[in-house]
Formats: sequence, C-alpha cells, structure tokens
Amino acid sequence: MRANLRSKWHLMSKSVFTEVAGQKLKLSNLEKSLYPTMNISKAEVIAYYLAVAAHMVPHLQGRPLTLIRFPDGVGGKFFYTKNKPSWTPDWMPSCVLPWDEENDYLFVNDAAHLIWLANLAALELHTMNSTMSNINQPNQFIVDLDPPENWNFEDVKSIADKMKTHLEEHGYQALGKLSGGKGIHITVPILPKWPYAEVMKGIKSMMKSFISNNKDCTLFMHKEKRKGKMLLDIYRNHQGNTTVAPFSLRGKVGAPVSMPLPWSELMESESAQDYSLSKAKAYLEEKGNPWANFTELAAPIHTHQEAAVPNTKLEKYQAKRDFDKTNEPESNASIDVNGQFVIQLHDATNLHYDLRLGQDGVLKSWAIPKGLPIREGVKRLAIQTEDHPAKYIDFSGTIPKDEYGGGEMWIFDTGSFAWKKQSQKQLKFVLKGNYLKAEYNMYNTKENQWIIELSNSKFIDPYQNVILPMLAGVRKTLPSKANEYLYEIKWDGIRVMIFKDGDVVRIQSRSGRDISDKFPEITSTEFCRVQHAIFDAELVCLDEKGRPVFADIISRMHRIGNIKSAVKSKPVYLYIFDCLQIDAKPLTSLPFIERRDVMKAILKYGNLVRESQIFEDGHQILEAAKANDLEGIMVKSKKANYHIGSRSEAWQKIKFRQTMECVIVGYTQGQGDRANLFGALHLMEVEENMLKYVGKVGTGFDHKMMRVILDQLKALKEVTKPFKDNVGEENKTTWVEARYYCEIQYASLTSNGTLREPVFLKMWEED
Repeated sequence: MRANLRSKWHLMSKSVFTEVAGQKLKLSNLEKSLYPTMNISKAEVIAYYLAVAAHMVPHLQGRPLTLIRFPDGVGGKFFYTKNKPSWTPDWMPSCVLPWDEENDYLFVNDAAHLIWLANLAALELHTMNSTMSNINQPNQFIVDLDPPENWNFEDVKSIADKMKTHLEEHGYQALGKLSGGKGIHITVPILPKWPYAEVMKGIKSMMKSFISNNKDCTLFMHKEKRKGKMLLDIYRNHQGNTTVAPFSLRGKVGAPVSMPLPWSELMESESAQDYSLSKAKAYLEEKGNPWANFTELAAPIHTHQEAAVPNTKLEKYQAKRDFDKTNEPESNASIDVNGQFVIQLHDATNLHYDLRLGQDGVLKSWAIPKGLPIREGVKRLAIQTEDHPAKYIDFSGTIPKDEYGGGEMWIFDTGSFAWKKQSQKQLKFVLKGNYLKAEYNMYNTKENQWIIELSNSKFIDPYQNVILPMLAGVRKTLPSKANEYLYEIKWDGIRVMIFKDGDVVRIQSRSGRDISDKFPEITSTEFCRVQHAIFDAELVCLDEKGRPVFADIISRMHRIGNIKSAVKSKPVYLYIFDCLQIDAKPLTSLPFIERRDVMKAILKYGNLVRESQIFEDGHQILEAAKANDLEGIMVKSKKANYHIGSRSEAWQKIKFRQTMECVIVGYTQGQGDRANLFGALHLMEVEENMLKYVGKVGTGFDHKMMRVILDQLKALKEVTKPFKDNVGEENKTTWVEARYYCEIQYASLTSNGTLREPVFLKMWEED
C-alpha cells in the first residue's frame, strides 16, 4: 500500500482489500471526497495516516479515543462517537472504562488500527491523557491556548512562549503543537503516579499564578466572562476528557493537521493551520518526528518532584556494565513503561530474543534462545535476567564486543501487554504488539529458568503458504544516483523461496510448486539461526570457474530417480539475497538494506548456502561480471520494500544481451533436413498477467537439442490457437498447452511488437 492510493485505486471497485502491519483490511468508497474544496479523497486521507503512522501511533497507543467522523466529508454532517460500531472486527482493540460502562472505547496500537479508523472517515482522533495500563493516572497534561476572535497569531505565540517558560520554572518540559484550529496546544509529559484530581489541582494553581502576571489570559470558559482574553483551557485534563491527537487531521477546510513542531519552528509559524495534510507528510519525511523523545521527558508533577528517587531494582544491571564504553541507558529515566513490552533480537555470544515486560517502573527481562513460540503446544526455555531500565524499551544498536551482552540488537516487536495472572511460579499475559498478538503462559521450573508456551493467538501462519517472489524491471545502464542503490550478481539459475519452519526446510519454485525433494543437500543443511524464516534465493550449478551453468540446474530440477547420484555429479548452491519474514514478523515493509542486515544476522553461511553479496560500486561489479562472462547484474534500491508477487522498478536487472522470457505455445512442421523435427517455435510473452504473441524462433539449437524439445512438446496436450491474431504457417502449426518457457535473444522489436532476429538460448518447464 502506498501514498499514491488515489491514482492506484481510482479505476477499481468501491471496495479493495489490502494488508497493513500483517492485518488484512477492506477499504471502501476510496474515491469519496472528504475535503471537497481541495478534492482530497478518502484514499488520500488513508495514505496520509499510513505515511505518518510510525510517528503518530506512539501517541495513540493504549489511549481511549473519541472520534469525529465525517462520512459525507467536510462541510457535510459529522458526529462525535465514543462507542465502537457494531461491525468492528475483533482484532480492533477496545475497552470499557471504570467510570463509563456504557461505551466501549476504541484505541490504536498499530498502523492497521489507525487505517481501519481512517476508512470510517474518522478524520479527527481525540485521546485521553492516560493509557489503559494506568487509566486513573495521566501521563501528560495539556494547556490549550484558545484565543478570542480579535487576536492575531503573533499574540497567541507570545503567550505560548511565556507559558513555556512558566512551565519550565515548575520543572516541566513543554512541547508545542499547532492545534489545526485557532490556537496552540502545549503538551507536558509527566510520570503516571498521581490521580487526575491531584494533577488538575496542581495545573489550576500554576495557571492562576500565570494569570496574575498575564492579565490578558483567563480561566473562564464562558465567552461573556472572558472579555476578549485568551482562554487557558485546562479543563480537558479532567478524567475522561480528550484533546485532538498529535498528527491528527482536522475536519476543517484546507485539511489542516494538529502538528507538533520544535519550539523554534512553532514560533515561526504564521497560523494554527500552517500544516496541511501534504505539508505535514513532507515535513516528517524530511525532518522526522519532533516529539520522538516524548516519553523520555516525563517529570513528576511539581508538587511531588522530590519523589523522584533512584530505582534500586537496577543495581545488578548497573554493576554488569561499563557506561564509559557501552551506549546502553545507564539509569531508569522518568518514563512510563508499565503495561508496555519490547522483544529484542540480540546477536550476542548466541543469537537469542529478549522479552521485556514493563512493571513497577522497570522492564522484567527473559532471554529466550529459540524465540517466543508461534504455535500452540510448543514450549520454549526462557531464562530470567536482571531487570532493565525503562529506557531500554526502545534501545537498539551495537553493544561493544568486550562488554556484557556485546553484539547487535534490533527491536523485533513492541506494544502493550496486560497481565491475566501473576504469581511466583506462573505468569499469564496478553501481548498486543505490531506483529505478535497472542496470549502466553510462563512457568518457573527452577531458579531463573522458565518455560514459555503460546495459549492463544491470532497469528496467521505463512510457513505452509505459497509466496510468489518480487520481480525486477529491466534497464540498460547504471542509475545516475548510484549511491541510492546496491548491486549484485544476476545468478543464472532457478529462483526459489526458502521456508525454514523449525527443523523442516521447504523449497518452493517461482510458480509455487514444492521442489524440496529435488535438492536434499539444501533441505538437510543447518543454515538458519532462528526457528522460522522465509528467504528469497537462487539455486545454481557452477562450472569449474564458479560460473552458473543453467543446463545443469535444469537437469537437476527435472531429475527422476537416483537423486543421490545427481547430488554428487551436479551439486547445487543456494545464493540467498533477501529475507521476507522471521518468527512471525513480516520484513517486507522494511527497506532492502535493513532486511539484509537482519538476514546476515540469522544465517550461517557455508559451502552450499551462500550470501549473494552486495556491492556499493556498480561500475566495478558490472565490469567484473562482463569479464567473467556472466549474465548480468541486479540493481536494487537501498530503501525498497519487498513487493510480493509483483514487478517493481525498485529492483532492475542489467543484462549484457537483450533477452526476453517467452512461453512456447506451438511449433511448425519442419522441412528439408528438419523434416523429422520442427521448423520454428511460436512464442508469447507474459506481460501484466496477459499473453502477447511475439513471433517465432527458428535458430539457436542443433538437431540433438531440437529432438529433445520436440519430444517434450509432443507429450503436451494439443489446444486451439491461444490468440486471435493471424500469423504465418498456421496450417502447418501444432498448438500446445503453455507449459514450457524459453529465453530468447533478439536484436529489437518490430513495429507490431514481434521479435527481430530472435535466437533460442535455453528452455525450461513451468514447474
């Protein structure tokens, strides 16, 4: 799914199906105009929320929502809603609040949840100041600067700057955002330790002292009592009240955004509606999220700031690390991690996963060598380690080699969790992450050793499915922006998908057929360090100089009987170049360069299983490929996502000869010394899932090869001509089912799209 949804979908039906964050979604009425004066469709609104999801979701996670829906677009009827619709799918998270049992509030934990709301035309998302993990204690408060009609925006900014100073004098970090309406919202992250009433009491006291020095401000809500003064709207900090979320659209003409900004840029803004949908997205793409460190800035409320004391639970953690060498967080920063979890993939002495659950201000931690189980009935060892500081919730990077836990660490998944049971010997909890949505049980067996098992999951198992590979475009020269690409050898072999599922390795051909039995030397090789993974790769046979021999790999592919002999006479090598998934986490939405990093961490290369190396210098590898008489090279964008089963210009191949892959649909009667063979092969090209006739080929093979080809074609079922165009020698042609493919070299295409000077290179069966 991409940001140009409107252009992609405008010819499609009223409903389309897509996948976001591993969740299948039905999107409807995508052409409907939600901002009529700007001709912004629902598709563009969905595309916006998808583009900003990574920045927006952290500010939505676990927070009950009030939605403002605009089913008829801005200017039409709209309505507020707290209760989830009756048709809400069961994967959308919701909650009933202790003080409001009549409504079942929705909340957002990942991009799929956000896009489902966008499909409802919920343009505005308003959040509470607390999360479900600690619903009675807010972790932020908001001062909404609401100016009267006669104020200009420079006056609003002046008050905002004074308010920021006032809050900082009370020990807070003040963050600002344009409201997308008339004023400025100042948001203050706090520790979730105090009830709403106590927080509100402290805020009101601060505002009264501010007003004593700024007589043009007031706390009176009623317009007649305001008397043209700026309203310091603090009343949205009462329990159950909401404020429009960061990065939310507003249901106003112009598609303005409630836009967080660095304070300096906020002070340069000309209006509370400075940022439209497109401008906000462009800003984030260029500069990133200005509130990325929001949770790290949380402070105690000013009436209890002396309550911030060191966390003694972290003494073991501190003792094991030299913080002059490691970049791990040194102390327990004032952030709220209760009810949050992170799973990290850790390539230390041994590759393993670290599960961390936020409780009592720290992260309870377990090392799980084989990862969390993704199927019921599977039990895994989990070794409890020392508590980690709250800031470890988003830690990734390189721990120095000689330090404790030295090696690479990646964030595998993160989100919220809820306890179902806690005791010294048994834990039950539910994870609601971006990828893992499952319930787990843990049992203590002895000392720090636990067993973890899956008890319930909505995981969609991909390891028995057919997954079709991403296809590449064609180019003739190296790209001009060479530093945006990586380069590989184009292997002349069989494209395969490799499924690692526990102890079983399955090899799937390009068309989806299981060909594992043909290559036992690969399926019996231990090359993967995680339990479940899906790779994109090429199987090749090599000559004595290390060059691919296509005929040999095809011979192995179609070998019947005595596979052991073929393993010795024509050994195969697996060159892996991409990784689509590990342990239930899809990687396809990650940039190519990041997928490669994960791939290298989880693979153990050897003689038979090899990395398809990537190179920074395209000219060097191109010349090397030419010098070694190889087929060509691959050009791959560093930032490219993986597009399953479709062709993308993000991957392109440069061949040293102009070739085309065609399907053989018939053959003509031979004459002269070919009387017992055939004259030429009729060819069609597969283009956008359609077959297009491209002519005949009659050169490139000797009599021996022609006999083999003819025997194979005669064994096929005869059919009627598979296209309408009139072509030569139809009365001398036998049409056959399209089962065999061939590669053709040609000089150019004629004006009617047929091959000029075609030469047969090789043939293979559609497997």
